[in-house]
Amino acid sequence: MRSLRALRPLLIALALVIAVTAVTTLASRDSSGGREDRVSGAAAAGGAEHTVTLRNNTDGRIWIGATVNADGSPPLTGLPALDKGQSATITIPERSGAGHWRGKFFARQGCTGDSGSTFHCAVADCGPFADHCSTGEQPASLAEFNFDTADAMAPWYNVSYVNAVSAAVTITPDGVAPPAGGGQCAAVGCPTDLLSVCPPENLTKDPATGKGLVCVNPNRDAKTAYSEALTKKCPSAYAWSKHDAEAGNQVVRQCAACKGLTVTFYGSGTGADKPADKPAQKPVRKPRNDNNPVHAAGKGVALNSTGGAAQALAGSGATWYHNWTSSSGVLHRPEGVEYVPTIWGPGAVNGTELGNAAREGKNLLGFNEPDSPSQANMTPEQALDLWPQLQKTGLNLGAPAVAANADQPGGWLDRFMKGAQQRGLRVDFIPLHWYGSDFSYAASYQLADYLERVHNRYKKPIWLTEYALIDFSKGTPRYPSEQEQTAFIKTSTKVLDSLDYVDRYAWFALTTETSPTGLFNGATPNASGRTYRDGG
Repeated sequence: MRSLRALRPLLIALALVIAVTAVTTLASRDSSGGREDRVSGAAAAGGAEHTVTLRNNTDGRIWIGATVNADGSPPLTGLPALDKGQSATITIPERSGAGHWRGKFFARQGCTGDSGSTFHCAVADCGPFADHCSTGEQPASLAEFNFDTADAMAPWYNVSYVNAVSAAVTITPDGVAPPAGGGQCAAVGCPTDLLSVCPPENLTKDPATGKGLVCVNPNRDAKTAYSEALTKKCPSAYAWSKHDAEAGNQVVRQCAACKGLTVTFYGSGTGADKPADKPAQKPVRKPRNDNNPVHAAGKGVALNSTGGAAQALAGSGATWYHNWTSSSGVLHRPEGVEYVPTIWGPGAVNGTELGNAAREGKNLLGFNEPDSPSQANMTPEQALDLWPQLQKTGLNLGAPAVAANADQPGGWLDRFMKGAQQRGLRVDFIPLHWYGSDFSYAASYQLADYLERVHNRYKKPIWLTEYALIDFSKGTPRYPSEQEQTAFIKTSTKVLDSLDYVDRYAWFALTTETSPTGLFNGATPNASGRTYRDGG
């Protein structure tokens, strides 16, 4: 078991905007699902410029759109089309021309036809070109920005549903620790389904499928049932034009410390036909171990064999579990629930424990938090020396699960992975632990951002083997309220299920006897347990 561990008043106008002139180089994903897509622009002289990374977490293809303010900000060309899971990065030339970039990005959905003639989008149409906008956009969700070299507090950013909501949007500053309780550099938007709260009279549906496409605001300059529903669901996004004048609003942020920002689109892409000129390659997963394929991927739990654990496991909705040991022991395993053994530390590398793991498992978790003195406490070199013995079990083998910083160059995991490659050792997937100290709506996409960075670094499937909201920063752990935890569980399971490189995830922990974040009180599910069981 692991050891527990004010805002500028108003921002100019709703039409805050960025523009970007860029040359697009969109690379298709490699066969392991990695994403290397980029839109690059030549950097202007006079200093480093910000970037905007655009990610598609919808379930279909999107075509990025962008429009700009009529203030000297040049229009963006070379815009990418992104399949599910792909991303592209744009360098903002804010130091050239007018000395600022003000504009907005949006996801065009359901696009068909030939660029330059018959190209048209069901959502957020902005003209007949696939790679740029020639007209203003039709109502849709917007990610709005103000990059201004004359403003020491810039960039400013917000998510706007003032005109309409289509794909849900989040904006997260890059390379800046998320602030506790919001403030500058806080993420905005929510990674959740917003069309589900749209008043029926405002919802436009796909006539062929009946699926919701866009919810249009009936009056952008007044509070309506539309704005009230969206504000309740996502308080950190504009829902009407004067939202930023309301006391206590959270809709506009600035982050002078960031080097870039990431815009993520969530929800149901309409995914119509792709343009014939540039079909994207569908990702194909390489098998991790031909003799032992991964089974029953998805939702799991981390547990200790406490009283009522077997009954709790059976009622948790989990398809797999682990217990930080090499054997399931006396716990009665429910039918259809897979047990995944762990070789916890160097003392567990012996014939008995390796034999237990080989008999009971199809998959094997490596050393537990070897970067932590209170856990396995190993150097990468020690782990590499012992790794061949784990490899001999023949099981699908996960790397050591570090406590933190798995995405860091030169960190513990990075040294281990480089050493494994040099020695010709096998690592089939990357187990990760993540504990969020921000208990707000932003936690789910802070988690997703971490997983994304790790996956992009190692190009291997991710197993999130421990995750919860626990703040270890003050010495004594701080835990979320029941409402905060259930809200996080609901959004995080949806986000995790949408990430094609996340094979499995496990909540910490099954019962409150192990942790206050537990899903069950003994054998009885609490509000979090019911949410986790029904989520994803």
